[in-house]
Amino acid sequence: MSSPSAERPRVMRSVLSRLTTPGPLLALGLGVTTVAASLWFATANRALTSHSAVTLYSFYFLVGTIGTGVLAGLEQEMTRTVARTHAAGRPVGAAVRGQLRQAAGLAVLTVLILSAASPLLVSHWFAGDWTLALALLAGLAATWASFLVRGVLAGCQDFRYYSLTLVVQGVATIAPSVVLALAGPGHMLGYALIFALAPLVAAVSGLASPALRRSWRATGTAADIPAGAAALSEESIAAGDGAGAQPTSATPDTPGAPVAADTGEESGEEPGGSPREKLLLLTLATLVSQLLINAVPLVIAHRLAGGDAHSVDLGKSLSSSMGFSRLALLCLFPLQAPLLPLLAAAAVRGDFREVRRKTGFLVTACLVAGALGVVAVVAAGPWLLTDYLHAPAQLSHLFLSALALSTAFLMTAFVLQSAQVALNRHRVVFASWLAGLAAMALVFALPVSPLAAAGWAGILGPLVVTLIAGADVMFVTRAQPTVTASADGAADAVPVPVAEAAAGESRSTGQAAPVAEGVRR
Repeated sequence: MSSPSAERPRVMRSVLSRLTTPGPLLALGLGVTTVAASLWFATANRALTSHSAVTLYSFYFLVGTIGTGVLAGLEQEMTRTVARTHAAGRPVGAAVRGQLRQAAGLAVLTVLILSAASPLLVSHWFAGDWTLALALLAGLAATWASFLVRGVLAGCQDFRYYSLTLVVQGVATIAPSVVLALAGPGHMLGYALIFALAPLVAAVSGLASPALRRSWRATGTAADIPAGAAALSEESIAAGDGAGAQPTSATPDTPGAPVAADTGEESGEEPGGSPREKLLLLTLATLVSQLLINAVPLVIAHRLAGGDAHSVDLGKSLSSSMGFSRLALLCLFPLQAPLLPLLAAAAVRGDFREVRRKTGFLVTACLVAGALGVVAVVAAGPWLLTDYLHAPAQLSHLFLSALALSTAFLMTAFVLQSAQVALNRHRVVFASWLAGLAAMALVFALPVSPLAAAGWAGILGPLVVTLIAGADVMFVTRAQPTVTASADGAADAVPVPVAEAAAGESRSTGQAAPVAEGVRR
């Protein structure tokens, strides 16, 4: 029998091994990032006047809207591309470089559009301060770098370094914010640069990942690709039509061999659209989603900023409470990284029950979290607003509860979006967010008070998105009838959509079948 002193190192190693698994590390990264963002709000509120704070928060919401809206789709597409290629046993270097080229083109286009719109941005939201426009470009470049690095890390399932980038970003936000707070009041540009450049520091830390370096250096040749998969072009890989496609050494002509993934090359149409169409739709959907998230402070707070001193203070409190309530989304966005490959792997196998089970569990968790958020707001919302965030104007319990409920619907909508992307429902993703934004615009046009418009728009927009996305996922993952086809005296039950794809039947509708590959025998 071993002595307790001999067992102690083994127990410590076991505990340390459990704590360094992806789950706890990701939780640590999310916690540090969330705390850092809340401290950034708190220190900025204490250091800046109401006018300066409203301008800074306009910068904050614009970076989130444009940076995340235009570029976050790149992380999801990079994740799906790398995960699918990695799962198939192929080198991912070519796929990574293909995504980088698309990302570079999108970034250049974004800079050109912003340069043309910069006079409007500076006069409307930046109070004539052109240095904030330059900080905005720096923030977008940093966001672009962090999304791409995290996309490769997530696709390679390297969540240790993924979590490290979150921790580094949190520390890179907290430390300079504390220094500026100790330096005294003012320094609006300093707070803007802290928020803008922290993702760049995080991206640099992710470059140390061995998995990322291997992904970049791998080139691959036709000889490296498993037999039966040579027809997959770089574009079909970049489509990211689902992780989890398993490599096989047998060709489709081999009896009993797994059916090769349907890339759409034979039928002339890829499931869910072409690779470029998928990237465009996901980018547009992400942009619209960020507009929906940040529309209330960008529209209502700007209206209040043009009023008297009390209205300006109210705008500062509104922006602070909106930013604080949306911190829950900071926790959710990185969770989509491990969630998407799992859902895509289940979808590519045709295991719709698993897709529904995982999605349903997370939707329930989001709604429960929203209910707990409402309870927390009722109990401590005013204290958090005035004492922690140092907001100058008080907001009602009802309004703060509406913000918590709005965030719960947003979290649910993003979980459903992950399922839709895994199912190649990019078109419906875009349509659902567009419908939600239209509902918010309708509320903004009504003759109601600014706070009433903020509360109702904040709830109605995300609710519309959630209902449409939820109905779509339920419809796509419903139980499929099967048909029995006999070949050489053997009967195989094949789901109807897959049987149609295998038979090469053309579809009259513009929307391809959600999943038409990875048939299990």
